[in-house]
Amino acid sequence: MAIAAKRTPQDAKETLAQRRAKADARAKAVIEALRHAGDLRRHQAAADALEGLLARATGLRFGTLADLLAPQPWALDENDNILGHLLTVEDVVYLAAVADERVDGLTLGEAFALPWADLDEREAWTRVYADALRALADEAEGQLEAQRRREALGQLASKE
Repeated sequence: MAIAAKRTPQDAKETLAQRRAKADARAKAVIEALRHAGDLRRHQAAADALEGLLARATGLRFGTLADLLAPQPWALDENDNILGHLLTVEDVVYLAAVADERVDGLTLGEAFALPWADLDEREAWTRVYADALRALADEAEGQLEAQRRREALGQLASKE
């Protein structure tokens, strides 16, 4: 029966260092994969938003609640501040955002939750958003009033 030789403290230290190095390498690989996955998600969201705009052929019209809630492609700066909608920013901003992969597909509400590089740009989009919501609310109230009138006319017609 052979007795295994005991490890010296130096051997144990070297083995531990090797294990740590392997664990660090695995962790770095996972972190890098997560970073790539995040980048892919951003690019996919922006691509989906642009594709949706093209498929719906709505451009930047916000006539329905679905239009308001649909992701839009936004140009971001290096600090993830919103620069503006990818379809309305200056050409130089558009080209830089696309080249530097600083584009994300966000709903208007999500975009408003982030800081903006230009408050005048945000103000313009806030006006668009508020006007669209007001128009939708006015339409809903108009439909309600029309239904009330139809019911009232129906009741008058049934009395005769």
